[in-house]
Amino acid sequence: MSIYAKSIAAVIVTVLSAILAATMGNGVIDATEWVNVAIAGVMACAVFAAPNIPGSAYTKSIIAVLLAGLTVMASAIVGGITYTEWIQIAVAAAGALGVYAAPKSGLY
Repeated sequence: MSIYAKSIAAVIVTVLSAILAATMGNGVIDATEWVNVAIAGVMACAVFAAPNIPGSAYTKSIIAVLLAGLTVMASAIVGGITYTEWIQIAVAAAGALGVYAAPKSGLY
């Protein structure tokens, strides 16, 4: 399996989050939905940049879970959670699980 499997999972979350925001609800990406897409993008970058060393076997997964939680907080704090934001939250949570489930690279 690719050494980038965890990063690929996080990138998929980013793309899905943007597609869902653009196509669901009123078809317009509002400010909170853009924030959720940005958080997903940061998740992809952070998962990619996190180290692949024996002492940090769960760093990528922890980062993904924290940023999925930030997606919930951003939606809840800014005017309540819309249907589209609930879907984005579900995708972020599934992405965190995907990062965890993706095989660890052969680097350690």
